Amino acid sequence: MRTITDTIDISAPPHEVYVALRTLDGYPGWLRHSIVYLGTRAADGSGAYVDSTTVGRMRGALTGEDPDRSLRFHQAKPSGGVDASIRYDLAAVDGRTRVVRVGELTTRGVFRAMQPVLVRMAAAESRRTMRALKAHAERPA
Repeated sequence: MRTITDTIDISAPPHEVYVALRTLDGYPGWLRHSIVYLGTRAADGSGAYVDSTTVGRMRGALTGEDPDRSLRFHQAKPSGGVDASIRYDLAAVDGRTRVVRVGELTTRGVFRAMQPVLVRMAAAESRRTMRALKAHAERPA
């Protein structure tokens, strides 16, 4: 398992940041596609979703939340070859929201040989996601 941690300060209240992260069907409005990330399709409002990525579809779910403070997601390839847990922790700091994103990536089988590349891709995608979240939350209403 490899851990990727990113921190960013956002000039918006924790509730607004939380809502952006929690509203899975809103991701297309602020998280553009990239070489790695091809979109999120939310299911029926239950917290289930499917991410389309360069390694294929990853089925995911919201696994825990503490409104305005934290969200936890888990996603995996159906084969089990790639497994990821993502946690967002939010805290009000000096009139801003500090967001800490911790991703844990586990690879198995054929994906194990690709782990160094997958970790670099996941780290770059984590940073890109945080920048996009900041831009979205700070844009004028």
